[in-house]
Amino acid sequence: MVPVISRTRYRRGDASADELWGVVDEVLRELSQPDSEAARTARSAGLRPDELSDVRVEISEGEQGAEPILTTIIVGIAVKAGSAIAETLWKEVIWPRLRRRLGARALGAPTQGSDADKAPDDKAPDDKGPADKAPADKDQAPADKVSADREG
Repeated sequence: MVPVISRTRYRRGDASADELWGVVDEVLRELSQPDSEAARTARSAGLRPDELSDVRVEISEGEQGAEPILTTIIVGIAVKAGSAIAETLWKEVIWPRLRRRLGARALGAPTQGSDADKAPDDKAPDDKGPADKAPADKDQAPADKVSADREG
């Protein structure tokens, strides 16, 4: 199966791309250790180790606007097993760790054009943004056509 990358663009939150990458890199390293927290969490989410063996994650800052708040963070996850695996990995394993380590505002809301981009009135009362959302603005392309700023 050809690797597919799912990308989501978020408004910048409180964390920089480098800070996000530090936590993501830790999670990716743990996935290869069967007794690690990340590996246990992945198994609990229904992800098999063979589905995650070649996973790659990229985190980059989009074009910077005149205001730092306009800068976006792009999160891409490439897996051979398909976008559902990438979505589960993000929602159940990576994002909870980011939120715990860097805070719930580490990333802003997904940007326009994503499935998760809804008016505040459309959100459930306990919806805190990306914590409850899987990657939604999915630009899917073969991974070899994507230039990754960071890989795990």
